[in-house]
Amino acid sequence: MKKLLILILCISLAVVLFSCSKPENNDPPVNNTEGDNTGNDNTEGPVVFMTYDRKGNPYDQSIFAESKLTLINFWEPWCPPCVGEMPDLEKIYEQYKDKGLNIIGVYSSFDMEGDVDDVLDEAGTTYLILTYREAFDRFQTGYVPTSVFINDKGEVVGETIIGSKSYDEWVNIIEGLLNH
Repeated sequence: MKKLLILILCISLAVVLFSCSKPENNDPPVNNTEGDNTGNDNTEGPVVFMTYDRKGNPYDQSIFAESKLTLINFWEPWCPPCVGEMPDLEKIYEQYKDKGLNIIGVYSSFDMEGDVDDVLDEAGTTYLILTYREAFDRFQTGYVPTSVFINDKGEVVGETIIGSKSYDEWVNIIEGLLNH
């Protein structure tokens, strides 16, 4: 009986360590939808959004037309699995950007900009980092990291990925989608 209790505790701890859920009190600020005037509920069809990078440059869904496939990775600086997979995502970005892949990171912890800077610097992240907007709500699972793939027409392709992946797992998924 004691061994069973220890096993259950170990499994519970592993689940907590390997997935992060978004705390209820860390929702994006109300003013976070500023500039997101799509007039679209954005739950089906092409992805429509308007947001900014960390320097204030505007971006919208037209970015998808620049690549065959775009991976949007929703992450937060307080999430160890999110931060842990960023170096692999950077490596994949460098290897596949000339083969039609774009990677975009999206975060909503606006009160943690210093932590975001530290994470991006440590991971050596060069792919585009955007701020969360209401238009991205359609992809929310309650967990981070969560990743989705968008084709050059702005349509969701493949399955939503909940949780982090290893380099090899990402490569298999991406190659399958790029060669589809």
